[in-house]
Amino acid sequence: MDAFGKVVDYGLRGDRLAVKFLFKPGSTQFASERSIRAPYGSWLETIAERTSAKQGCLEVLGHTSATGLPAVNDRRSGLRADYIKDRLESEQGSLRGRLVATGEGSREMIVGTGRDDASDSLDRRVELKVMQCSGSGSST
Repeated sequence: MDAFGKVVDYGLRGDRLAVKFLFKPGSTQFASERSIRAPYGSWLETIAERTSAKQGCLEVLGHTSATGLPAVNDRRSGLRADYIKDRLESEQGSLRGRLVATGEGSREMIVGTGRDDASDSLDRRVELKVMQCSGSGSST
């Protein structure tokens, strides 16, 4: 976790954290493969701790694959982002007002097969982007 903490610190100094949380197709639950989701709890704890310590602000970006209606994908991606935002805030209450959840739907796919299998699992993700904190201390 020390090495992961260094990755988080590096990302907080830059534009984007090099972390992606993957989700089940059509769901707001993490990917079912234990090997994928196993470190997520520790990752969230470390990200929350380091972001809070640096008084940073993050945009939590939810994404979906291309399968399904665009309106449904927009909603689902927003719910995925909200889920990660809520988890981070529950780890560090000081992050409330410094995180913004945004749903991107399927507009920023990485793979784009639309098969909703393992081949396009990277499209069903949440990413974290470093953003400027507003002057009032709230980014919502």
